[in-house]
Amino acid sequence: MKDTGSGFVPLWKQWEAKSEMNGERSTVYNEAGERYKGSWKGNKRHGKGVFFYKSGNRYEGEWKDDRRHGLGTLYILEHEESKLRVSYSGNWVNDKPSGMGVFYNEKGECYNGEWKHGKRHGKGRQTYGGRPVDGFGGDVYEGDWQDDKRCGRGTLNKANGDVFEGSWLNDKKHGDGVYTYRVKKKRYVGTWMEDTPKAGEYSALGEVDSSLPTLEAVIAAVN
Repeated sequence: MKDTGSGFVPLWKQWEAKSEMNGERSTVYNEAGERYKGSWKGNKRHGKGVFFYKSGNRYEGEWKDDRRHGLGTLYILEHEESKLRVSYSGNWVNDKPSGMGVFYNEKGECYNGEWKHGKRHGKGRQTYGGRPVDGFGGDVYEGDWQDDKRCGRGTLNKANGDVFEGSWLNDKKHGDGVYTYRVKKKRYVGTWMEDTPKAGEYSALGEVDSSLPTLEAVIAAVN
């Protein structure tokens, strides 16, 4: 009679266990010709590893249950120059950027801040044009984001020296805000609706006008 106690392991389970990939492995290829080198757990990428995509892109970082999860960097292949550039570096959750991370697009524009489900969400700084390293010479927005759009409180510093500080909704100036026109040497304090000033006052820069409402007064009036 066979021992069917807790110490007995069926032969098929022994074979299955031997065939499972666990721990560090040499490079493993899939049917598409893509390859992975790193840690495994139960036949799934798990731990630290590098995945080489068929497109030439590459991901280096942490995995969990066959998904990018933890800290990692995604490199994109620039086919014209035949070189890799960093696309996203930071935290991942279930295969999508989530948490803190830095993203560079094909123009070199950079977003540095919080992410949620693959979208800019929370506090962050976005450059538009200018020098790839820091956005010098281009526009820079710093403030709140929601579902990949500027939403909440934020400041936009434009390349021409103009500055807007105030409320945003769906990527547009909306609500109370102050816009400083550097070239025109004017300042507008008031409310906005979908990028258009609606109710407020203009004054010359450096001009002291006691009748001009303060930003705090505008906020109080709106609320």
